[in-house]
Amino acid sequence: MSLPLSTLTTRLLLGLCLATGAHAAERDPQALDVLPGLGKYLHGLAHFSLSADSETDQTLNTDQVVEFHHRTDVLVVQPDKLYVSVQQPTAARQFFYDGKQFVLYDGHYGYYTNGPAPATIDALLDDIAARYGIELPLADLFRWGSTTADEVGISEALVIGDEQLGGYTCTHYAYRQPDVDWQLWVRKGPAPLPCRLVISRRDIPERPRHSVNFDWDVASVPAPGAFTFVPPANAQQVPLQRLTPPERPEVQP
Repeated sequence: MSLPLSTLTTRLLLGLCLATGAHAAERDPQALDVLPGLGKYLHGLAHFSLSADSETDQTLNTDQVVEFHHRTDVLVVQPDKLYVSVQQPTAARQFFYDGKQFVLYDGHYGYYTNGPAPATIDALLDDIAARYGIELPLADLFRWGSTTADEVGISEALVIGDEQLGGYTCTHYAYRQPDVDWQLWVRKGPAPLPCRLVISRRDIPERPRHSVNFDWDVASVPAPGAFTFVPPANAQQVPLQRLTPPERPEVQP
């Protein structure tokens, strides 16, 4: 059976690339531009609800890789209302922010802690990470700006193509940065919402993966009471621990 010349040429070129290990790092402008565009769009939403189903690989002591599932629900009213719930088989955590204080509640053990908070969600995310080491799920999606790709060291950015996910046409992108490969699917059209995210670790021999499928609601306004924490019966308050003690001014003799 004979093959068209174009097919033969393609196969010969592919075989040559595989044989020589030829590979050129590429930073496609379209793949880079979608990231700050995504961050700008999310920041511009007055409110939204988000449900994310995640699968995370973990390596056992026997070197076997197993997958764990968890669900994250997020409610946002800009600029100063945030609720996050993470449900796992052995854990249940909730985070409340009402513009004045935040509360972190562990429903598995019945403990909660709270502290004062800045006046905006953006400032809150930076503050609780620096002071207490609290990193909220999916927070990085909201932090992309025009310089972020260079700051995190993205060396490759590719456009893979369009796919159907959850009833939407989403463009598939692939990125590489130190020790991490990740893929992002973004909804096409005027609402560039993330459809799916996959992160793969290259610094671990098993190359564990973390994947997330997103379900967005940008029409419904979350109820105001969703951002206020009401301690359940028998819940116990515990002190909030800083990562490092605050600096104290020198006392002059």
